[in-house]
Amino acid sequence: MNVDLHTHTYPASGCSRISHRDYIGWCVDNAVAAVALTNHGDISDNLSLRPALAAEGVLLIDGVEISTLFGDFVVFSPDLDYLGTLRDVQEAPHPEAIPGDAAVVWVHPAAGGGRSGSAYYPGIESMVAGAVHAVEVFNGSWLDRQYVTGAEEIAASLGVARTGGSDAHRPEQLMTCYTELPDPITSTADVVSALRRGLTIPHRRRVAAPRRRFRLF
Repeated sequence: MNVDLHTHTYPASGCSRISHRDYIGWCVDNAVAAVALTNHGDISDNLSLRPALAAEGVLLIDGVEISTLFGDFVVFSPDLDYLGTLRDVQEAPHPEAIPGDAAVVWVHPAAGGGRSGSAYYPGIESMVAGAVHAVEVFNGSWLDRQYVTGAEEIAASLGVARTGGSDAHRPEQLMTCYTELPDPITSTADVVSALRRGLTIPHRRRVAAPRRRFRLF
């Protein structure tokens, strides 16, 4: 199953321009089977959107994005009480504090932290080793070679899974990057298991360049 593991909606993420109606409509129009909602330190939209998405046959995967001095991380867990304790800007996750039913993805690592303002520097991987189960190598906003190559190298150095996520803040960005997960995916717990076991394949959607039109006169 292909799942976009990094999306944002409004109002839980004030920086997003994807309304609940837009989110549901896009999932329905594109026959999406599952999508991960990963707002900044806020699960309120997860709670609001779950019933409406379920009514359309769309599985909602629960996650929260946090920004730290070491970069940004998305934490996935079926335990909404736990996710509800996470904040948009906070300390980096510590290995001993991560529940067994949670998985942590280091998102756009080479680009640094969005809300924390942190910058990546070589060797920072050692500061989060043990707390990270996967690295996002394809991010819809950071697809230049330096960011992709940097993320690939970080994932290799940590020996963890690799993922893709659109980091969508506008409807047209959804599913520009995504992760192939082993079937069946029926819950957030299944996604956590796949991340922890390294059963992920990242993808990016290549958009064809617009055809040039030549004027005859």
